[in-house]
Amino acid sequence: MKRFFHHLDDYLGVLALSGIIVLISANVFFRFVLNSPITWTEEVSLALFIWLTFIGISSGIKHNSHVGIDYFVRKMPEKIRHYVQVARLVVILAATILVFVYWGAAFAIHGVAKVTPVLGISYTFINLAVPIGSLLAVFHLLKVFLKRDRAYIHQERGLE
Repeated sequence: MKRFFHHLDDYLGVLALSGIIVLISANVFFRFVLNSPITWTEEVSLALFIWLTFIGISSGIKHNSHVGIDYFVRKMPEKIRHYVQVARLVVILAATILVFVYWGAAFAIHGVAKVTPVLGISYTFINLAVPIGSLLAVFHLLKVFLKRDRAYIHQERGLE
């Protein structure tokens, strides 16, 4: 069960990307070969892309693969560098909780009345990608803090 939750973001990302590929490929076939496009594929593909993006935040945090400019940090003495890296992770954690989880949940709740034009699905289901992907990112960041994972903190590797 622990392994499943550790890789949940990767599974959801693969599922979303696979869905996008299948839907767009099928629509290209239907549009250009059968001359009868599928009208709802754009809507579903866009929703899957949004989910892929916000779930990808969690996966990027887990693998420690987000882009960062650390030239000056790497020039610092080891002890100061450690505290700067911990402070960086604390800021990332606080920003993720406040901006993405809290405001993302509010954004999802406010999308209840708005529906997609073709399928009529509430935007809440699409907007839930923001707080769910962010909660997974918070989960991975908290694992780093609880384990006091120095290799992750110093950006030497991702979570194992």
